[in-house]
Amino acid sequence: MAKKKHTMFVCRNCGSQSLKWLGRCPECGEWDSFDEKDETAFTVSARDGKEPLIVHIADVAMTPADRVDCGSPEFNRILGGGVVRGSYNLISGAPGVGKSTLMLQIALKLAHGRKVLYLSGEESAAQVKLRFGRLSRSDAQSGLFISNENNVDLLRGIVAQEKFDVVFVDSIQSVFSSAVPGIPGSVSQIKDCAVRLLEMAKKDDITLFVIGHVTKSGTIAGPMLLEHMVDTVLYFEGDPTLGYRVLRTTKNRFGSTDEIGIFTMTAQGLEEVENPSQFFVSNREENTSGSALALIMEGTRPFLIEVQSLTTNSNLPQPRRVTSGIDNGRLAMITAVLEKRGDVYFSSFDVFVNVVGGLKLKTPASDLPIAASLLSSMFSIAVPSRVAFIGEMGLAGEIREVPGIELMLKEGARLGLKRIYVPVLRHKPKVKGLELVELKNIFGLIEEIRTMKIFE
Repeated sequence: MAKKKHTMFVCRNCGSQSLKWLGRCPECGEWDSFDEKDETAFTVSARDGKEPLIVHIADVAMTPADRVDCGSPEFNRILGGGVVRGSYNLISGAPGVGKSTLMLQIALKLAHGRKVLYLSGEESAAQVKLRFGRLSRSDAQSGLFISNENNVDLLRGIVAQEKFDVVFVDSIQSVFSSAVPGIPGSVSQIKDCAVRLLEMAKKDDITLFVIGHVTKSGTIAGPMLLEHMVDTVLYFEGDPTLGYRVLRTTKNRFGSTDEIGIFTMTAQGLEEVENPSQFFVSNREENTSGSALALIMEGTRPFLIEVQSLTTNSNLPQPRRVTSGIDNGRLAMITAVLEKRGDVYFSSFDVFVNVVGGLKLKTPASDLPIAASLLSSMFSIAVPSRVAFIGEMGLAGEIREVPGIELMLKEGARLGLKRIYVPVLRHKPKVKGLELVELKNIFGLIEEIRTMKIFE
């Protein structure tokens, strides 16, 4: 194996490379961000392995993915039925949201019958044990080991020697490789450590969980190479002041990316939420104008959420549009359609829209509920608490069908709803105890809101 040494300059902010030092990075615009790095180019003369370099596709042996039960139904669901053995999993989220707490709980559950190593590069072994003690009443887990070693090269040797089944790394920004210049958390260190951990996971069939920090913009700190390299990318989100957390999958090589998991933070750690709709519907004792219930789908799970709107006369030259939980552009589109197609004008009103519980809506099925809440506030007519809305709104004012309506209707019936407004359905399902009202366009919605009556 021959090697040739040369130097390369790498931007510590974005990872851009240059053959010479530059005062300002041409990619991200950061000043004085280039660090010198020794690069080694390797040329391989021969393969020593027994596996052939090229294999015909018909000769490749297929083995089903061996999934491991994590002991958490919510965590298993978003991974596609459990974590795949030998997979490389990355979890990220805002500071204080509960990433380490979730990984500690998963480590405790996987330690039953398996050999698990939890590496914390940010805390001492005593601090980690203290956190484990708060999450579990058992003082000893037969297969659980703790380490605070930051050197990834030493870590690989220990894991290979002790033959661990599952390894947790908290976090990728805290470990380093002695073969690479730079401090832990730098772009070069994250790249090299990520590659070394990948080799460890795939070579020895070790299930690996890695925690990653996020930047101010909410993206994972470090190069995008980290996300491309792993098998699954999980985002743990939620305001720490709220009572729930949402775990989303943005990349999954072994399953769907549409599922989400709902957790709530308690003194004993994170607990799974069996009925998520309770967090997204306010406890209203009486009907109030400007509020409408929406049925949406997140993956294969239906949710009942509440959308609240407030419209008031504005004294400003440009009325305000304030949203929480929906995109500003979505609100602008809905108000524009109501003005153009329905002659309901918002140009002289301040408009505030809020999704109860802080959930962020991205599905188009929420268009009709948002429009209903806006009309309810404009007309000062309350929508009954046992009425919900489902549907996407087009620019021509038409109401369109959305996927998963049958599951959403069954969830609405289970939660005690009496009437649901839906688009014109091609196949109208029959749900016992539920009245379906089909709307062709927003004119029908406006008429229904104007004549809305409270259930007895």
